[in-house]
Amino acid sequence: MKIKHLLLCIVFGTTLATTAYAQLPILEKSYDISRKAKNGYLGGVEVNAAKETFDMVFVLRSSTKKMVKREIYTYDKELNLINTEKDEQPIEQMKKKYKWFNFKGDSYVSHSLSASANLSGKLVFRKKEITWKYLWLTGSYNKSVKQLEKVKPKVEENGEKYVFRGGSYEVKPDSTVLVIAGKPGSKGDLAGSMMHYDILSCDNEVNIKTVGKLDFDFPNAPIFSEPVEDDNSELDNDDYPRDWIMVFAPQGGSGLGKVADPNTGNYTYVRLNTQGDVLEKFNFKSPSNGWRVLGAYEHDGSVFLYGSANTKDGNKYIDQIYKTVMTPTTSADDDEKEAASSGGGGLGALKSGFSMLSGSADFGITQSKIDETMDAMKYTNFQIGKISNGKFDFLSCPTIEDFEKLQAKPADQKKFAEFDGKSFVINGISFSKSGDVFVNGQDFKKIKKGRSYKGVYMFQFDPTGNLKRNYGVFLDQSKTSGFFNKAPLTSDMIPSKSFIQESGDGKSLYWMMRMAKSIHKESHTTFGFSSNTETTTWSPLFNMQYGSINIADGALSEFKFLGESEKKSFYLFPNTNETRLGNYSLFFSETEKGDKVLVSRVDLTK
Repeated sequence: MKIKHLLLCIVFGTTLATTAYAQLPILEKSYDISRKAKNGYLGGVEVNAAKETFDMVFVLRSSTKKMVKREIYTYDKELNLINTEKDEQPIEQMKKKYKWFNFKGDSYVSHSLSASANLSGKLVFRKKEITWKYLWLTGSYNKSVKQLEKVKPKVEENGEKYVFRGGSYEVKPDSTVLVIAGKPGSKGDLAGSMMHYDILSCDNEVNIKTVGKLDFDFPNAPIFSEPVEDDNSELDNDDYPRDWIMVFAPQGGSGLGKVADPNTGNYTYVRLNTQGDVLEKFNFKSPSNGWRVLGAYEHDGSVFLYGSANTKDGNKYIDQIYKTVMTPTTSADDDEKEAASSGGGGLGALKSGFSMLSGSADFGITQSKIDETMDAMKYTNFQIGKISNGKFDFLSCPTIEDFEKLQAKPADQKKFAEFDGKSFVINGISFSKSGDVFVNGQDFKKIKKGRSYKGVYMFQFDPTGNLKRNYGVFLDQSKTSGFFNKAPLTSDMIPSKSFIQESGDGKSLYWMMRMAKSIHKESHTTFGFSSNTETTTWSPLFNMQYGSINIADGALSEFKFLGESEKKSFYLFPNTNETRLGNYSLFFSETEKGDKVLVSRVDLTK
């Protein structure tokens, strides 16, 4: 039975006056939530465009296994809380109603597999058994993985083992892994294994079949392999897998000699679906022979490729420039790989709710290990391109010197944040209505514990790929480091992520910067047969920092944080923290204890 409560009967609200910090039309209001709701999680925010209202839906465990409890807080467009509702819903009905409700049981076991290279570079498939346990406080699953037997697939024509240089995609809903496998024509056929590739599909029973082929006139190897990103960021790729984007580049040097492509910039773009079918494949001339592609993003029917580049010697091949693999040689994620490598046949280290029983080590190289090496290099260029209808609309490659000439900074910042192309990461891409493209990045310096992230950058390109401005902002996150709870992490060890929103009058751009503000401590107890193990995890807490850019002259305002007028500190909800209601952009935060929520609204009509 549904029980409805009026606003004043159950929830006390604190209204903040509309502020105009950093020239943004911000309205913020904070509210208490029930003690039960704070022991659940914010599952999602449901928008009713016709009524101009939105629901914050909190999910709680029910005493009945087939039911789940909800607490729904309904707000109007002025952020007034107009209704609350508590009820219980059948789990199956929740699954049908909400895409974000991923509950599959308090615990369950699934079987999957991974692909990796062994010590000799040959392709190996491994079966794995995954045990999942649901956390009602977060709405997510902890997992423990047990590696099982392995299989070494062979080429049907000659019985030689496949070579794996990277290029794999675990399609989680199908429990299938797709692999681009180098196909040697005979034993020791190095060139052949780089000119001919089979597209293999392997299910969770290690039934392997060839679903396609990729052939090249000269030796090529993958330098980028990722599912394409898109504007539907709220839909997880594990549940809604996207198409697979790959980029290949010519290979040269020892063992290839005369068979190498004379054009070191003759790259190849490939797009595949989740069944391994080739949807697009075409060659293009890369302005840089050392393009390190870092992202592929689909927007308005076009795919944008972007990343750093080294253009020093046009006669060198990319493998001679970087001298390292550029795509992961394991499909296992970082936690799985680390646990497998450290397990030594026993229980791998527990990290963020993850453990692994390893029967044999995974010798593949993960993306994080590749990035650890390549992020620290110095680059001469940044390259970005737009693909539409099977070709590049533009492909530009400005130099680091070009970025220096177009520097911009906030009004209250004394010096420019210098971008030198070294020790730098890319954190995302966004777009304005005019067609301008904004690439977000951040530099860092090496410290004993890892990295300390400093300057944040936003590179602005016009619709034809010309660099317009290089915005740079200094950050000092170390002051909110988590020392109060003796955290091993500090906030400056967590990279920020930015995106752009555009005002309705077309005069301003709103720069929204998600950055770590504190570190949260959480302890978990694992119950064993003879003893219990207590594990402590440390998680970053994020807030949104915002500023504005005047489109006419590129002037950048000072930055403020959401909820600055409150006496309490608010942090973005970990899963659902932003949405759109008409011309309003909405952000959702909570206190560290979860007893109060903050709703922030940016009016995009102004």
